[in-house]
Amino acid sequence: MSELPYSGLRVLEIGSRIAAGACGRLLADLGATVHVVEVRPSSTHGPGKWRDRAGAVAGKQSVLADARVPADVDAVAALIRACDVVIQSSDADDLPAPWASVIAACPIVCDITAFGSSGPDAGHYADELELQALTGVLVTTGLPGGPATPVGVPVLEMSAAIYAASAIGVALHVLRRDGIGQNIEVALFDVGINALTTFMPAHYAGQQPRRLGNGHGMAVPWNAYPAADGWILICSTNDAQWRRIASLVDPDLAQDKGYAELKARLTKREEIDARITAWCRGLPLAEVARKLGEQGIPCGGIVTIDELEREPNLALRHAVQRALDPSSGKVVRVAGPLLRFDGESRPPVVIPAAEPASSATRHVSPRVTRAGKTRTGSEVLRAPLEGLRVIEIGQLTTAPLAARHLASFGAEVIKVEPPEGESARSWAPLRDGVSHFFIASNGEKRSIALDLRDHEDARRLADLISGADVLVENMKPGALARMGFSPERLMQINPRLVYCAISGFGAHSVYEGRPAVDTVIQAMSGMMDATRSQGVPLKTGISAADIAGGETGLLAILAALARREKTGQGCTIDISMQDIAAWMTQTLWNCPPEPRHYDGAVLSVAEACTHPQTQARELIVVRRDTDGRMWEVFGTPMCLSKTPAQVDTLIGQPSRSGLQWARRHEAGDIDARR
Repeated sequence: MSELPYSGLRVLEIGSRIAAGACGRLLADLGATVHVVEVRPSSTHGPGKWRDRAGAVAGKQSVLADARVPADVDAVAALIRACDVVIQSSDADDLPAPWASVIAACPIVCDITAFGSSGPDAGHYADELELQALTGVLVTTGLPGGPATPVGVPVLEMSAAIYAASAIGVALHVLRRDGIGQNIEVALFDVGINALTTFMPAHYAGQQPRRLGNGHGMAVPWNAYPAADGWILICSTNDAQWRRIASLVDPDLAQDKGYAELKARLTKREEIDARITAWCRGLPLAEVARKLGEQGIPCGGIVTIDELEREPNLALRHAVQRALDPSSGKVVRVAGPLLRFDGESRPPVVIPAAEPASSATRHVSPRVTRAGKTRTGSEVLRAPLEGLRVIEIGQLTTAPLAARHLASFGAEVIKVEPPEGESARSWAPLRDGVSHFFIASNGEKRSIALDLRDHEDARRLADLISGADVLVENMKPGALARMGFSPERLMQINPRLVYCAISGFGAHSVYEGRPAVDTVIQAMSGMMDATRSQGVPLKTGISAADIAGGETGLLAILAALARREKTGQGCTIDISMQDIAAWMTQTLWNCPPEPRHYDGAVLSVAEACTHPQTQARELIVVRRDTDGRMWEVFGTPMCLSKTPAQVDTLIGQPSRSGLQWARRHEAGDIDARR
């Protein structure tokens, strides 16, 4: 097994939220020694992650502590003193005072809560369902004309976990660079507002988003259809795909000019859905998928939670594993490691038995890191990722989201677009002919237009790569290689490059060349099986798989940079959105789903965007682009106390004449050793 990014790091996980447990597991998979404390008596706010104890402790070291026993309190306090990072959820847990005071002195403390420590709702507890209702996630999910439907997967908790692990990665870099620790806040409310990537621009254009079930506001056909033996998700993204779908359903339909253009199809959504439904009902699901796949149509059967470990691609990538739970004596399902570097193999995940605090802490060595959270003098800390150079060849959500967050922490990001510009530049709603979605999705970047099939433009990209630290892309697997930039070539150009490729099923896949979109990934990962209305499996209103793919790309890049500091070498990262979406369902693998009913207020997108908590935490801010236009864009869901994220001048038009990297500082940058 290769060097892991966070080997040697010691983490204490004491929060009972699902997000705290998932964050700890991510760090453990990246090499950290994670001590998870099983506190007795349990939290006053429900079971949280402990509803599935096996999943909560898998891959970690478990410490059993009774908060009423002084010896246990002292033992855990000693363990906290030995750790570099603490993960807690202060709104859900009442910890003994001795623990709280020791935690405050830890170099890095990450607190995952409902609302954070500022705003009118600061400190209040809320669960996943209430937060879905308050952030617009609930109101945008459901059948057309039907009620708002709770998302059956804890999407906010799991997204918060990825953001928290990413924020810890940023803070660890600052700790290594500057010798100063800091506190981190990740609030589930903030995460929910940040997920309104397609809905926030619509609100500021005066539109009122509506529930579309499994449909798409800008594409027809796009829905879940009942085959003879199950449901299948079918998506079309252009007129050419429509003609291929229509030729399968009825050759005459393909020739009907009344359906030829998307504008016309958008007005005939129900009629088209009825025709496709009638065709699907007469065929087995596998036959429908085969016929559509041969035509290059994004599609996928609805995979149930129970079927996940047998799903061919997830099985190939070891996304779902079996392990013995020593507390019950049963074999249960646990998530495999979400990230691997250079295709490394990893040992099976182990579920530990709970060890009494007195014995678990007996041989713990003192903390190696010596750092405080304050410093004397007037020195201002530089941006965490200042000096980091990132190339993004991305479109729509995943790679742009990862690169946008890197830019907010100080990285220099150059976005590579085709000569005609990224397609999302024309996505409605438009402001002065420019897409609000595109601006909000990209933030503070520079852009260059390159035709990578042109020799001279390919040379320009190679020049940029030679001076870069990171290349992140979400092209179809193999597309970049066919343009002359295979992983091997990239490493020849720059052996220290971190190359992160994000795709629907991964480069290492049984579905080589298969197209994928967010909704297909939700279908094939168990997410839609977990969210149903009137028996119909539903996608989330937010683009949950796309967003989680971008979040995971961010986490992977930060971890790979930490790994490079140890090894001096770059690496390739193969991210599968299907892996991530299935990972987000893991709380349902060993336990029956909880009843999903909510009687409280369900806020509209407009109410969520203008909520006092949204305003107080600056989750939607106004910034200027390079042409002077003002835009509403997202603030950060990762709040670092000493080196906060910032967004300044937003992306403008792509350069046609070439771009050069800014000059690095001589010392202290993320890669001053180049």
